[in-house]
Amino acid sequence: MKLDFFNFSLPKSHIAQSPKNIRSDSKLLVINRKTDELINEKFENIHKYFSKNDLLIINDTKVIPARVFGNRKKTNGKVEIFIERIIDERSFISQMKSTRKLKLGDIIMVGQIELQIDSYDAKLCKMVVINSSVKTLLNKYGDIPLPPYITRKPNSKDKEYYQTIFAEKDGSVAAPTAALHFDDAILQKIKNKGILISNITLHIGMGTFSTIKTQDIEDHKMHSELFCVPQRTLDLIKKCKDNNGRVISVGTTVARALESFYGNECKANKFYETDIFIKPGYNFKIVDSLITNFHLPQSSLLIMVAAFYDTERILEAYEYAIKNNYGFFSYGDSTLII
Repeated sequence: MKLDFFNFSLPKSHIAQSPKNIRSDSKLLVINRKTDELINEKFENIHKYFSKNDLLIINDTKVIPARVFGNRKKTNGKVEIFIERIIDERSFISQMKSTRKLKLGDIIMVGQIELQIDSYDAKLCKMVVINSSVKTLLNKYGDIPLPPYITRKPNSKDKEYYQTIFAEKDGSVAAPTAALHFDDAILQKIKNKGILISNITLHIGMGTFSTIKTQDIEDHKMHSELFCVPQRTLDLIKKCKDNNGRVISVGTTVARALESFYGNECKANKFYETDIFIKPGYNFKIVDSLITNFHLPQSSLLIMVAAFYDTERILEAYEYAIKNNYGFFSYGDSTLII
């Protein structure tokens, strides 16, 4: 399929720049795949569309303060470091921006912490923390890595609101945004209906924001991300399916992890890499319903949602959302595809 099929015109005014004061105070567009009906809802009422035997699955990854600013030790030149993945206590993989070309062995000072470039290529480099730890580096000097389409600088509010209430395991450089709408009040409504909640972990990389550069989407190579599915989640999925319930994926990251797990010979409680690219024609094995935000034109996330529903229909739903003043992207409004 051609990439142009997944394009649409989005006014900049519809790109949400700030979070809601109350997480669940957002719009919800309910999309019915059987009837093609579009329902304007409030996210606080999402529980109305769930049944007792359904299973809600969330991503418990936590966003790390991945953007760090430092200076070259020799020249004092400015360097911006964007941490992609933590390897161990004292090393990580990152993207780098510098006034001059960086070289192998260069020392970067972040406050009193020394970082050394251990390996380097055109896109990513491995860095080693010489006199401290990655955790200390991030806690003392890291900034929340807001997405590129949020044009302001991060503030204290983002430290709380660009983190889901399920966040436990450090490792992502972007939030699993479908879950940003959930708060304690919503969870209580869900639990009152007897609906179980379980988790996966998928650590989101900067590749989630990468544009597709091939005109034929079949030629696109997806970025790789780490994921893990616990045994408890597998047990609850089996119970849910046996009881004719629905597996409700809170976000594309959950769908990506579950479909990767069940599409390969994976084992519970173990981390794997996935570079799965879900596109129209894909047969979903596990996910029955999907909660997700509104995505970028021509993005892999929009293509996944089109695979879950229908390319033409999802673009019609997006046009409807624009006309009805829905907010788009990370801090925007939500959809529930049933």
